Formats: sequence, C-alpha cells, structure tokens
Amino acid sequence: MLNIDFLSGKMQYRRQHASLRRELVARAMGAHPRDNPRIIDATAGLGRDSFILASLGFHITLLERSPALASLLQEAFNAAQREPATAPIIARMNLIQTDAIVWLTALNSSDRPDIIYLDPMFPARQKSAAVKKEMLLLQALVGQDDDAEALFQSALTCATRRVVVKRPRLAATIAQQTPSFSIAGDSSRFDIYLV
Repeated sequence: MLNIDFLSGKMQYRRQHASLRRELVARAMGAHPRDNPRIIDATAGLGRDSFILASLGFHITLLERSPALASLLQEAFNAAQREPATAPIIARMNLIQTDAIVWLTALNSSDRPDIIYLDPMFPARQKSAAVKKEMLLLQALVGQDDDAEALFQSALTCATRRVVVKRPRLAATIAQQTPSFSIAGDSSRFDIYLV
C-alpha cells in the first residue's frame, strides 16, 4: 500500500537539514521565499518536493488529478497539521484535486503563477528495488503521465517566470525541448525553462 507521511524520520531529517543552497529543488526555483513567488506544483504526486519548498518558506499550490492520490495527500496534510513542528509548513501548502491542464488553461492572466513545477512520472527503469516498488505502487494508483508533454506546453504558456521539470539525471528532456539551464544531482536533475 502506498503511504504518504511527512512525519517520517526521513522527511523530518530532510526538513531539518534543508537549505536554499543545499536543496536542488529550491535552487531550481530561482527565487527566495521573501519574494513570495507564486508557485504551482502541477504534478503533486507524493508531495515531497513541495513539502521541502514549504519548509523553506515558499507558498505552494499543489495540483493532483488523481482523486485517490489527492485523498492520501490530504490525510498526510491532516496528520502533519496536528504536529507543532510541521503545522506552519502545511499552512503554506494548498492542495487542489483537479486536472492541471484544465486548471492552468482556465486561469485569468492576473492569476498566472511565477513558477510551475512539473515532476512527471519517471520512465520505468531497472534499478533500485525500493524506489521501483514505490513507483510501481504510484503508477498502479494513478497510471502513466501520457499527457506530460501537453502539460509542459500548458505550463510554458501559463508561467510568468519559469517552468521547472524534474527528470532522471540521464533521461532525455521533456518534449525534446532544450532547457535554459539544468541543475543536476546524483539521481535526478531539474531542467529550467525561462519564459
């Protein structure tokens, strides 16, 4: 069974040691929380990257199209809201169960976000049994991201500053579009598209 737990030891360790310099996802945003950028995580998934961004002070709107996954995320939000250390973090996260393409397309021009973050389902790979098991459970719950390229194009049209796409470190770019620049880690990279 798939479990989302922002109170786990691993997430708490990451939260306590997170910094704007250390976290690649934060560096990819190209902003500081004090600037109050409007950030949309259009592929909320397990919510981990958004949780880290919120722990650093960013306000995030998470969009998740799967009702089942949105329900699991909401349960994790509720549990984390009851803990004094994580309640302020969850207060900076707003979950909306919706199709991201439809939601982004319907936005008024005055409501367009500064930054849109995309973490489409990684292509299947043959390494890391623990990661593979979790990803298999996630794929079984929500299916494949067959519309990832369409979502990417919607994000490029909607964002006012940048679109950030998380990819496996050695994977091809999304939609074969060259990013403005990338920030790479050991297993993943963040492709940044300035708009």
